[in-house]
Amino acid sequence: MAKTILYLILLLTIGYRAQADLDVCLEDLGCLHGTLMPDSRQEQFEAFMGIPFAKPPIEELRFKNPVAAGAWTGVLDASAPRSHCLQKCYFMPGWPISGEEDCLYLNIYRPQGKAGPLPVMVYIHSGGYLCGSACPLASGPEFLMDTQQVVLVTVSYRLGPFGFLSTGDAHMTGNFGLKDQRLALQWVQRHISAFGGNPNPVTIFGHSAGGVSTHLLMLSPSSNGLFHRAMSLSGTAMLGTTMVYNPLEQAQQLAERVGVADAKSLDTQALAAALRASDANDLLEAGNVFKRWDSVPIINYAAVVEQPDAPEPFITEHPIPAHMAGRINQVPWLLSSTSRVGEGSLFIMHIYMNPQLLKEFNENFLELFGLMMYLPKGHTKETVQDILEMYGVKEMQLNENTLVDLCGILGDFLFTYPLYVSASSYAEYAQQPVSIYSFEFTSKVTYGALFTGGVVFEQLGASHMDDAIHTIRMPIFFPDFPKGSENDMVAKRLTSLLVEFAWNGTLPDDTQLQPCKSEDFTADEMCNYLRLGQSNGAYQETVEKRVDMRTLAMWKKLYL
Repeated sequence: MAKTILYLILLLTIGYRAQADLDVCLEDLGCLHGTLMPDSRQEQFEAFMGIPFAKPPIEELRFKNPVAAGAWTGVLDASAPRSHCLQKCYFMPGWPISGEEDCLYLNIYRPQGKAGPLPVMVYIHSGGYLCGSACPLASGPEFLMDTQQVVLVTVSYRLGPFGFLSTGDAHMTGNFGLKDQRLALQWVQRHISAFGGNPNPVTIFGHSAGGVSTHLLMLSPSSNGLFHRAMSLSGTAMLGTTMVYNPLEQAQQLAERVGVADAKSLDTQALAAALRASDANDLLEAGNVFKRWDSVPIINYAAVVEQPDAPEPFITEHPIPAHMAGRINQVPWLLSSTSRVGEGSLFIMHIYMNPQLLKEFNENFLELFGLMMYLPKGHTKETVQDILEMYGVKEMQLNENTLVDLCGILGDFLFTYPLYVSASSYAEYAQQPVSIYSFEFTSKVTYGALFTGGVVFEQLGASHMDDAIHTIRMPIFFPDFPKGSENDMVAKRLTSLLVEFAWNGTLPDDTQLQPCKSEDFTADEMCNYLRLGQSNGAYQETVEKRVDMRTLAMWKKLYL
């Protein structure tokens, strides 16, 4: 709980004092004043934060496509970030509510005195489309600024119901959070040159939900030309959590929960108007209606397929068939995951650590584990049992004997197999390279500890988002790595790999990694990928092919 309170206080009160005369003027918008920030070497870089790229999505603009921000009066103070978007974070104890609806701002960081133009990297934050922040305490630029090789942009986008609720038609189309990302990229194309950034190339990247967003932007015809490289890190649009298939039913349920009269019989125009007039915090609290037990399923809001005649649609067909058929913006693409067991631990460890939740979970194990796997609608407990048997799991419960196996199953179904199919199909038809890394370096600085109250389970390997800790500084959650420590060295190495990709669309030659070819994917192996791991307790990089493929056929049967 103390961590939750600190998270809220810091993200709502963070501020920086302007330290230098840093003024930038933007065509048609006005001038703004930035500040200097220290990088992890205690040298300085330039920061311009809290820049509006859209009008506040409040009142009549709630549940509507974002509208580009207009010019401001006077010199905009861009020396401090604005609040993150209004959210209820089901990943954190107590499910805290924080943030503001008026949140569509971006932050720009550039090396001090560095002659441009430099490649631009646009970071889309994680959080399962229900929480997260582009603020520097949660999406810190320091590691990337250490390189002095790129201009970095971090973007806020609407979350939860505000970003993804939909009536399935033009009255509330949905995908608002994704359209926020698209509008931010349009803003970058128009204005980033004023900050010394090169609008060609722009690399979009993100972890988890940010990785899913990156893939969805590739699949959105309306995003063509807005970026030139892409990195989907521990997340692709092939995940079972990516889509909502019954958006009108979801909107009706939420409306009913907040007290909208006759919610299920209202026409969609009236339903959208009623939700637009509802209290914002009530809408967040009403999301509990989608939980079957505890926070399960933890992710409820997601992308929807829009009608072709919808205003400025983001996607008008399901991402999986679109991707498989090659209807995608082809750019050099980097995919990643952490250890398959560590990826799956994201969903299960808070239950394992709570005796009461563990007891309740095991009393209804097959149904609840199926919900965690996000199996397609209509699949029964027998499907779950079949999958468990294919992995050799004989005990139908979560305990110390089954923990690693169950985490591995979740990791395979939610991360490894979506990555495999995304990469193998892209390699088959794309005229652009696709590459993969697997982050398996373990230490006591791990996202896994956030889900367990500080306990580190070494047998789970690198947790979901552990590569993010070594790419994006997150002082809200983790202390800085001691200078010269192995974690510090790994962060420098991983960051340099991503910056090289932003420059050239490939990983550096010293990795000895060639882009994937379609013939490299077999029933037993993936294409060569870069494994960032350990040997005899020390960091080591190797090129590998090994991957656990025992139930890939089952995954394909369920999702393709």
